[in-house]
Amino acid sequence: MLPLISLLSFLLPTQLGLHLNNFSSSVYGFKIDYLTPTIYLTDLIILLILIISVFRLKNIKFNKRNFIIFVVSLLFIGVNIYGSSYRLASFYKWIKIIEMVFLGVVLVNNKKLDTFKHFFKPLSYSMCVVCILGIMQFINKGSMGGVFYWLGERSFLFSDPNVAPFSYSTFSHPNSFAGFLLVFGIFLINFKNKLKKKYFWFLASLVFINLILTNSLNVYLSIFVLLLIRFSKVYSFSLYLFDFTQRTISHRLELINASWKMIKENFFFGVGLNNFIPNIPKVTSSFLNAWELQPVHNIFLLVFSEAGIIGLVAFIYLFFSISINGQLIAIILTGLSDHYWLTLQQNLLLFTYVLSLSKKGQK
Repeated sequence: MLPLISLLSFLLPTQLGLHLNNFSSSVYGFKIDYLTPTIYLTDLIILLILIISVFRLKNIKFNKRNFIIFVVSLLFIGVNIYGSSYRLASFYKWIKIIEMVFLGVVLVNNKKLDTFKHFFKPLSYSMCVVCILGIMQFINKGSMGGVFYWLGERSFLFSDPNVAPFSYSTFSHPNSFAGFLLVFGIFLINFKNKLKKKYFWFLASLVFINLILTNSLNVYLSIFVLLLIRFSKVYSFSLYLFDFTQRTISHRLELINASWKMIKENFFFGVGLNNFIPNIPKVTSSFLNAWELQPVHNIFLLVFSEAGIIGLVAFIYLFFSISINGQLIAIILTGLSDHYWLTLQQNLLLFTYVLSLSKKGQK
């Protein structure tokens, strides 16, 4: 199973998948990627890991407490799906969350798992390729195509409408790529002494260059706060971050306003997982362009909107139940002004790894 976990780690930055467009939903007549069920290559690897692991988790006891948690969780999931406008989208998202939970259980309970050997090292190899691709895209002013398609690279030109002229690599958006780079960079610093000096500086240079090429202001602000924490020992700081462009600010404020309206009307159980975008027309008429139809750019407001106060409390408890480290702080900071840690495959997988390794007590 450890070779499969290493393979999954290597494939974390990729997003090759089968998009089930026949099951896609539209809002205002626009097809929305977030509402299209997708089976990724990484999902298939996870399925194999879970199948192999199912008989090995002997130390997981299904006692009375666990039984009650299981039943209550099923009831909550059922109510959340039933109350959603787009039940298929909600059902798909719950399957994804359950998949991540089971993967996390496997990672936490695998005593032979070594973070450096089975996670960071294979991931570092693929990050070399991903970072080089990001530089090539910037030089080419668009996607490279060819073999990079099989890594999940999307076809685009910087001159295309509504395309940010920055590095995407194999990710769906430069911000998503930048957030992944930030968390990977913290792992890189932690494992500096285990790497050959030349390899470390080669990787560090690639990460630094791509962070510049993504032009992700929320990541830059997060780095600033992390440096404050590291060097001034200041643990009290503002948690409200913005991308400082006029369009971004107004758009995000409108999404926040829409979020609060959904919360007021669906306080306890939310509008249903993956149902934020379909509920936008119910609370506002401000969004008429396809690119504007996005989840609210804050992971806590997104959970509150889609899973209600019950889901939000469970989500926050998750952070209090594990050891907080630099990677988790980076995810929280960037998650306060973007949603990709919960909505995009690569970031959600890395989030799952970070939570699991933090629970396991490893760097």
